[in-house]
Amino acid sequence: VVFSSGRQILENALLKVQQKGEDGDDISLILSRTAITSGAVATCYGLTKIGGFGVVANLVGGVAQGTLAFIIPPAIAVALSRRTSGEFEADEIPQWLIGSFGVAVVSSVTYFTLAESFT
Repeated sequence: VVFSSGRQILENALLKVQQKGEDGDDISLILSRTAITSGAVATCYGLTKIGGFGVVANLVGGVAQGTLAFIIPPAIAVALSRRTSGEFEADEIPQWLIGSFGVAVVSSVTYFTLAESFT
């Protein structure tokens, strides 16, 4: 289920399909979707071969939780603040600090997980 959602997001971002065209466009679209799916499967397979399920779970969980807890909420707060005022305000500084902390957390989780898996 998660893989299907990720594949759909990749297709929408990379292909930008508006409408179905001629038969040649359909074959090209099918080949492009096949390439995206194959690349995603190969990436997942490669991640599982790095060091097992624990490493992959640690990497995915750490990145997802760090992003959801420390990066997305401040980004939303800053976006809403900019929507009303349009300019930088001093009230945004704590949000930027929390977001920066989130980037540091996600980066460190990624670094230490990959360092552990390759040693």
